[in-house]
Amino acid sequence: MEQKTAFINYSWDSEEHKQWVMDLANHLRRNKVDAKIDRFITQSSTTNLNAMMITNIKNNDFVIVVLTERFAEKADNLQGGVGFETVLSLPFLMESPEKLIFILRHQGSFKDAFPFHLKGYYAIDFSDNKKFDDSFQELLHRIYGVPLFVMEPLGTAPELKPRSSNKPTTSMFSDMEFPNLRRITEKDKQDFLRESYGEMVGLFTELFSAIKSANHNFDYTVETLSPTKSIFLLYTDGETRTGFKIWHGTVFGSFGHNSINLLYGTRQWDFSSDNSYNESISCEIAENKELKLKMTMNMYGNKNSDTPEKIVKEIWKNNLSHHIR
Repeated sequence: MEQKTAFINYSWDSEEHKQWVMDLANHLRRNKVDAKIDRFITQSSTTNLNAMMITNIKNNDFVIVVLTERFAEKADNLQGGVGFETVLSLPFLMESPEKLIFILRHQGSFKDAFPFHLKGYYAIDFSDNKKFDDSFQELLHRIYGVPLFVMEPLGTAPELKPRSSNKPTTSMFSDMEFPNLRRITEKDKQDFLRESYGEMVGLFTELFSAIKSANHNFDYTVETLSPTKSIFLLYTDGETRTGFKIWHGTVFGSFGHNSINLLYGTRQWDFSSDNSYNESISCEIAENKELKLKMTMNMYGNKNSDTPEKIVKEIWKNNLSHHIR
């Protein structure tokens, strides 16, 4: 970034305040801002104070004005160096106010620290020493002309329509509870099971990928035999530990009703036969007429597992995880 210059205008309120201003100037210099105060200049040469103030207010990129109650009193009464600098700053305040940066260091009412001619202007608040770093960052952003906050670009205007002035009519039956007359068809059930099967296959793949990322000696394979049948094999240290076949369709004893079925183990399965299984997941109609899953052979697990995510977690916990530990 291009180097910036700044002159700090302040009042000699106390030794502590003079030291704070000097520390601020040096902190700015460590951040490539050529900051000057009167004490830096007068220590090295015989100095005409009025000429020094005129030169530095005129020739620096910025004038940083430290506002305190004592500064406001001197500025309002045009006393001493603060009064002279106030007169010098008035043309800049009218013609190029961006040259002036106001910072506040005051513990009382903030309005007491603003001279009459600066009331209504924004000042960076340095009053709380605990928040010095945040205030200093804001000052640096201001000096280097870098926005402190990201402002999003303008988007497209929304399509707005006027609201109707017609008030909704209230039915005399609005306080009654009506029955839910939705009818769940066999097609609804088959579509729900088919979608749940696809979601479960995706969740198993996501689960095993997460385990693989956390354990480099773990691996898995998935073989898609058909749109409704897949086989997963799980490995640790290159050895097959367990696996399962998952499919959507009918099984022996289901009386022609489709379900999501699983067969656990690593034996050589007969892919042409789906009559052997360890778990069969059917669908039920809940009281609110929504469909939910049900594990029909989950004897010791969570009986409330009724979504693909809950069932995948249940299967991992009860049927798979102990094989790879």
